Amino acid sequence: MKIEIYYDKDCPFCKNYAQLIKLRKSNDITIINARDNILDIKEFAKKGFDINNGVIVVADTLIFQGSEAIIFLQKVTDGKLFLYDNILFKKVLYPIIKFIRRVLLIILGKTPNIKY
Repeated sequence: MKIEIYYDKDCPFCKNYAQLIKLRKSNDITIINARDNILDIKEFAKKGFDINNGVIVVADTLIFQGSEAIIFLQKVTDGKLFLYDNILFKKVLYPIIKFIRRVLLIILGKTPNIKY
């Protein structure tokens, strides 16, 4: 299965997670910096996916975003789903992670939102 991961390379969390997934290479995985691929990001926006709401994963013809993208990646890369595939992760932990990402980018002097 061909998988593309669109993430924010400026975010240390996103960058490290994308690299970790790449290391688990059980599929054809490509990691793509969303900031360098604005045309793709605009196309996702037309389909209702805003990169500022979380990582976007394309698997063949399927598109996942945010917590659903993380859950999908964990499943297809033989990750352990000890926490991710539940309501606590989707509704509480993932939004907290997004908030911490935003604060961290501001502290690092980076723009938290990708403009497209």
